Amino acid sequence: MSGLLLVAFFASALNPGRAWSDRSGWEDLPMVALSGVDGTSAAPAEVRARWNDQWLFFEFVCRDAALVAPGRVDGEDHFRIGDVVEVFVARRGKPDYVELHGTPEGRQTVYAFRDYRRSAEASEGMVVQAGQIEGGWRAILALPWAALGGKPGHDEWEFLAGRYDYDKVGGRPALSSFPAQKGKPDFHDRARYARLTLQR
Repeated sequence: MSGLLLVAFFASALNPGRAWSDRSGWEDLPMVALSGVDGTSAAPAEVRARWNDQWLFFEFVCRDAALVAPGRVDGEDHFRIGDVVEVFVARRGKPDYVELHGTPEGRQTVYAFRDYRRSAEASEGMVVQAGQIEGGWRAILALPWAALGGKPGHDEWEFLAGRYDYDKVGGRPALSSFPAQKGKPDFHDRARYARLTLQR
């Protein structure tokens, strides 16, 4: 288990729409930076987290000179064709984990797993909102606790944030993550995940 921590702060009145619009509230929270896989160069990106009794929210802010988002519908393997931010969330000690992707156009794809890379039925009710900002793009990924199989404040959580950054359609993406990945990347290796600490 990675020793790195991301602290998620409680926000009682947030829903996905308010989480998107409440930019000043996000700026007051600690952020962590994503690092290029195995020390490679990657455009800057950062992630923060908030939560309440219904939702777990992640905000990504990505610097990006070329937005590449050719996917047009939810559910595509967007990471194979264009820019994506993603979170993996798991309840510690349980085999199930969820992977939620968001694109600069606000498209989303949900993957679910039971044990290492073993597909499970995808959860419903997740929300992605995204859009361009000066010098890049921003995304809010909202995951309902009901889809994660646990309760906030009653369970320990593991988490990894990742990014696929393309410079052109058909190009090869630069990968980055938090926690940092050394050697061959494996975003499904839960031994590399960080602990998610929830505070009120």
